[in-house]
Amino acid sequence: MKKILAIAFALFCATGMIFAEDTDDYLKQQELIANNKTITIVPKDQHQDGIKTAKVQLEYTPSTHEVHIYYDCLAVSYDQGAAMNTILECLKDFQDQNMQYESYRYMRKDSVKYYNDERKLKWARYHSWVEFKPRTLDDSISDYIRQQQNKAN
Repeated sequence: MKKILAIAFALFCATGMIFAEDTDDYLKQQELIANNKTITIVPKDQHQDGIKTAKVQLEYTPSTHEVHIYYDCLAVSYDQGAAMNTILECLKDFQDQNMQYESYRYMRKDSVKYYNDERKLKWARYHSWVEFKPRTLDDSISDYIRQQQNKAN
């Protein structure tokens, strides 16, 4: 009898710790939303397609569901098609990581600006501004259940 109670108590504590971690992540995200802060994200997989000087950076504002995404590379090796493909892949990765978003729309036309750095090298910056559409509650619940099942497997 004591063994059964000890095992049940251990399972209860383990379950509590798992949900506590999820709650902490949720509370941190809600705090960022309440403070209207912008989060700068540098993706691990930047989908550079052989351009060694290319860098991608996202600026995510949780309260407005907006993302400003920048693609920087040397102006000599800049290719607009490669920049567009890289940004699309990074936005797809961002959407896969943040399952609360269903789709996105562009807030304005993409732009390209050229600038010189402190070493007098000419760089190109491709900028895209998108707004993500949050999922409905029914979609969020079914995705959360699916995600928990994937974690268990």
